[in-house]
Amino acid sequence: MTADVTTAGGNIRLDRLTDLPDRDAALAALVEIFFASTSRTEFASDAERAAFLATWTGWYVDDAPRDIWMAVADDGLVVGYLTGCKDSAGAPELARRIPKYEVFADRFAAYPAHFHVNVRPGWREHGLGRRLVDRFAGDCRADGLPGVHLITAVFARNVEFYQRAGFTDACQRGPLLFLGRTLKT
Repeated sequence: MTADVTTAGGNIRLDRLTDLPDRDAALAALVEIFFASTSRTEFASDAERAAFLATWTGWYVDDAPRDIWMAVADDGLVVGYLTGCKDSAGAPELARRIPKYEVFADRFAAYPAHFHVNVRPGWREHGLGRRLVDRFAGDCRADGLPGVHLITAVFARNVEFYQRAGFTDACQRGPLLFLGRTLKT
């Protein structure tokens, strides 16, 4: 399934990773965008860098590729992505991989789906992140899920972005902030 979006950066398609003809190229773009977006820039070795990537993207690529949405420009350049999980409580491997995953496990029943979203530098501030989030939320709504959530840092710059995108149920535990969005079915 594809959704076309027009932004200040041009016409952008939102495609599932599984629908793209060149999955390897799309995954290479995901890796590039991931490392351009993460605050961690120093790694002791290539193996440590690969392990960091696997922690935050590996399960989604291996176990939920249909829930990865790619923002693709007219020229084929992948300009953003969203990795999603529609059953946070039912993904024990994520709890083993992602630090502090279980901190908000009591909130997973009301907001079972979660995601991570990143947009390529130079393509930000054009609404692409919001479009990816809304596309995933719409997909979750179509599956009958009651809500979607994300976890970020309490003082992260992205908090206002998510609040504007309808993530209004907030719960703070230590330095972490849970933000939930109810999905009307």
